[in-house]
Amino acid sequence: MIVHHPELRVLALRTPTLPPATHTNCYLLGQGALTLVDPASPYDDEQAALFEALDALIAAGERPAQVFLTHHHMDHVGAAMALKARYGLPIVAHARTAELLQGEVEIDRFLNEGDVLEVGGGGRWEVLHTPGHAGGHLVLHDTSTGAMVAGDMVAAVGTIVLAPPDGDLRLYLASLARLRDLAPTVLFPAHGDDIRDAVGLLEHYIRHRHSRTDQLRAALALGPASPMELVERVYADTIPAFIKPVAEAQVRCHLRYLVEEGEVLVGEDEVWGLT
Repeated sequence: MIVHHPELRVLALRTPTLPPATHTNCYLLGQGALTLVDPASPYDDEQAALFEALDALIAAGERPAQVFLTHHHMDHVGAAMALKARYGLPIVAHARTAELLQGEVEIDRFLNEGDVLEVGGGGRWEVLHTPGHAGGHLVLHDTSTGAMVAGDMVAAVGTIVLAPPDGDLRLYLASLARLRDLAPTVLFPAHGDDIRDAVGLLEHYIRHRHSRTDQLRAALALGPASPMELVERVYADTIPAFIKPVAEAQVRCHLRYLVEEGEVLVGEDEVWGLT
């Protein structure tokens, strides 16, 4: 079911995303000629629901005009090629996203920092390049209202995973700070409801990342360790076993950040220690 917000419309689609999230939001921007942001689901029944919703809009005089991808992860692009095949829609994204999706999703037009995404009804969304979670991650900013379509920069449920090689903590922190400094009025994340305390959440995310880095410093102070051993020290029994490989990827990003800071060295067999 399409849900109407003051700034846009959204259809939540079930996707193979990470818990606690179960769905990814497909946003419909504009009036008349619609831009579909992150048509996410690879599942046939969810794609059928998306097509049904779009066909109803077409019958009411609107039409899908293009697909916009915030980044390359599979829980954001699952229906992109199906939409291209059914409605002949062009797909737009960052060049890095196109590179990472080569052979899977065909990107027709590139967008980058400073470009403007024009949507039906005269809407104009400024394109912000916000790497960190993904190298080609883009955020859309409606400067007239302060609304942002935030992709995976933040989530209303849980936190955002950073995984190497594309995840980069330093870039992610810089992107979070940049969004905070733009003082958005509302964030529309890929997972969960809209976030009205936008600045507060962005500040919370920055503090959370620095807190996790502090935990990792404390864990390394106990002695050199592998990334998975550090997961056990930092997370202990606070996460289920099946999430620990995700936590290990997260730890690797923080370790790389600490290497850049000159605080950590990696030795043989991927044993990391303080300098």
